[in-house]
Amino acid sequence: MVKMDRKILYEKLDGLLNILKVVKEEYETIDTWANTRQFMDRLIDIYLALKTEPSIAQDAKFQDYLHESATELIWFTNYINNFMVEMEQTLNSTFYNDEWVGICWQRSAIEAIKEIYQNTCLEEYFTELDTEDLDECIAAKGEKEGYLTEQQIPSAIPSSHWWWWYPKTPSTSHVS
Repeated sequence: MVKMDRKILYEKLDGLLNILKVVKEEYETIDTWANTRQFMDRLIDIYLALKTEPSIAQDAKFQDYLHESATELIWFTNYINNFMVEMEQTLNSTFYNDEWVGICWQRSAIEAIKEIYQNTCLEEYFTELDTEDLDECIAAKGEKEGYLTEQQIPSAIPSSHWWWWYPKTPSTSHVS
């Protein structure tokens, strides 16, 4: 995986903060599902950059983002729970195209939040992000919809994100 240029990283971090601020300020008049999904999709980019280049976590700009966004995300956890409910609804519907890949990205985004924001004020809210039922739905749907090729799985995805390989087990070429 190619390392992320720091300037691009900073632009992505600013974009994430802007999404959070827009949702907070305009939550009554905007499509919060679309904004939540946009935030989660963009967070995955940051997560994969951290997996590829762990030194990003020590970067002062990243630490500033982490501190500021963690306090913003406290109220956002309800939207993340709704995000998980939407995922379950998708899992209970018929798949026609690349829905499985979308589910894998979305599930990884939930883990990304937990990992990126551990040891912050947001960590205490992780108990509300109970993924047990969601993971059961993923496993049930994955029996028919899984079976991604190695080329479809991002190289920086940790093997703990088992849904990418399901119903198989992760390959040894992926990080833990």
